Amino acid sequence: MENKYNVRIMRSELRNFKNVNYGEVSYMNYGSINSRGVIDKTDIVGIYGQNGSGKTALVEALDILQYIIRGFAVPYEAYAGLLSRENPSSITTDFFIEQGPSKYKVNYVVYIRANDEKKKIEIYKEKLTYWTRGASWKSERDLEFENPCYSNTDLLEQRSMSIVSEHMKHLNGIPFLASMQNLALICAQQFSSVFFNTLVFKAVKELAEGEETAAFQDVIRGIMQFGLVDLNVIKVNQLGTINRNQIIPINVHRETKTSITQECIPLKISGPTEIAEDNYEQVCLAIDAINIAIRSIVPNLQIGLEKKMETEKPDGTKVIQVEIYSNRDGKCFPIRYESEGIKRIISILNYLIAVFNHPGVCLVVDEMDSGIFEYLLGELLGLMNNEMKGQLIFTSHNLRVLEKLDAKNIVCSTVNPDNRYIRLAGIEKNNNKRDFYIRAITVGGQKEALYDEDDLIAMGYAFRKAGRGNQDKVNLSFSPEFEQKLQNYNN
Repeated sequence: MENKYNVRIMRSELRNFKNVNYGEVSYMNYGSINSRGVIDKTDIVGIYGQNGSGKTALVEALDILQYIIRGFAVPYEAYAGLLSRENPSSITTDFFIEQGPSKYKVNYVVYIRANDEKKKIEIYKEKLTYWTRGASWKSERDLEFENPCYSNTDLLEQRSMSIVSEHMKHLNGIPFLASMQNLALICAQQFSSVFFNTLVFKAVKELAEGEETAAFQDVIRGIMQFGLVDLNVIKVNQLGTINRNQIIPINVHRETKTSITQECIPLKISGPTEIAEDNYEQVCLAIDAINIAIRSIVPNLQIGLEKKMETEKPDGTKVIQVEIYSNRDGKCFPIRYESEGIKRIISILNYLIAVFNHPGVCLVVDEMDSGIFEYLLGELLGLMNNEMKGQLIFTSHNLRVLEKLDAKNIVCSTVNPDNRYIRLAGIEKNNNKRDFYIRAITVGGQKEALYDEDDLIAMGYAFRKAGRGNQDKVNLSFSPEFEQKLQNYNN
């Protein structure tokens, strides 16, 4: 497509978010982009670690990022409980943007907090720094804005507010940056970003030509397009809707010379689904793509849509009622009778097809291994690692994957909330990475502990205590540190 931006996430950093005081993950091309401005590695990273050690926190942070760069409000009910009330919660993301011959490196920091009175998430401070690529990274530009409208009880009060920048004289060609009153007020009312929103997106399209305005335009439009079209986050709660036989999501991603279409269509597992007539053909194309790929995974399985009827809504919208079914060796039956693993594979397969074929697509999957046969998962991720064009970030507990990916593709979550993510050190070429990881858990030898062995002792203590009911506690003697852990369990 003309003016297509290819965007890659280079690095993620979390502060005071959920159970992460500080955590940083650099993805596969972070070094090559910083040094040479090129993507030269297959971009797949798996996050491994014990339960409750920050794996899902990274996925949730990327989901919040997706809402923000789309210009949407962050859902309060889903995320308010993950933000610190004592310290500022922030998400930092480094992006790489390519548009034709132009290349940009972007650092975006967003500070968010929960407004419990209004039941909203406030995006109260943002900093955007970007560099253009010539022979090296040059022309650094920075923009920082803290929105005072959130703390102002009278939103109609006129206040002087502006972007803070060391390079403002270079950005005079971007008129709205000089006067932020109206934009700040609107964004505070909508609880959206001041940099990434529909008003700014439209405004940058009309900027006068120039090197500075072109760079700003590419950064804003490139990141917003990435959020709206190419960034896909599959959270673990999707599994609940599948396991309860409610819906199975079908991802529709289609590129032509003139347009990009991206949408997630939820198909009911039990009963008919109404699909807008305009979407019906694209859903059928998505089903066809899934069937081509699924032959290599489950050879005797195909899926299809049974067209029930066409109706017209009171507003004149035409819809088509369909029901999704399985076809195994010519025998058709409702898809609700398939296993959770099969339904899970079907739900993510079109996402995997997109990230396999398109360099600008980023797919984030929580609990990638859920319901999927471990050997199949290893082979699938091995294929992705060899030939994938886009970017895949996933969490998993299945250690088979460690035998299919290089050590540098694996990030381990730790027991230290102040340093949540590390890569394994000391792996030799002839080491079995699965065995090495287990040894690192049990023996140590890494920069941070990967598993809290005290938890195993506490687990036995807790089970014994639960089994004794109201009987007297077992008389055991432990260190003061461990006594405190036991006290936490008792509480």
